[in-house]
Amino acid sequence: MNRDRLLADAKAKALALAENYSPPEAPEISLPGKTARTAMAMAVEGFKLSGKATPHDVTVGKALAGVLSGGDTDITETIGEDALLALERAAFVALSKTPESLARVSHMLKTGKPLRN
Repeated sequence: MNRDRLLADAKAKALALAENYSPPEAPEISLPGKTARTAMAMAVEGFKLSGKATPHDVTVGKALAGVLSGGDTDITETIGEDALLALERAAFVALSKTPESLARVSHMLKTGKPLRN
C-alpha cells in the first residue's frame, strides 16, 4: 500500500461502494406498552419498600419504564425508532429539570461518586 495514495485510494473505494447503496429500512418495534410499564413500576416500588431504592430512584425508574415499555403503545402495535427516541428525549428532559437529578449531576462532577438521593 502506497502511503502517498492512501487517501485517494480510500476515496475511490468509498465512491465505488456508494454507487449501489440504499439506506436500510427503518425498524418497527413491538413493545408491550402500559402493562409492562405498570409491572416495571411495581418492581421499582418493591425496591423502594425493601430499602433498595431511594425516592428519586423511583422517579428515574418510572421514567425509564415509560421509555422501555414504549409509552402508551400496545403489543399489537409497532413503534418507530423516531417515536422511541422522542419518548427517551421527553423522559430525559423531564428528569433533567428535577432538583434531585441536578443534585446528582453536580455531586458526581464534584466528587466523582454517585449521590443516592
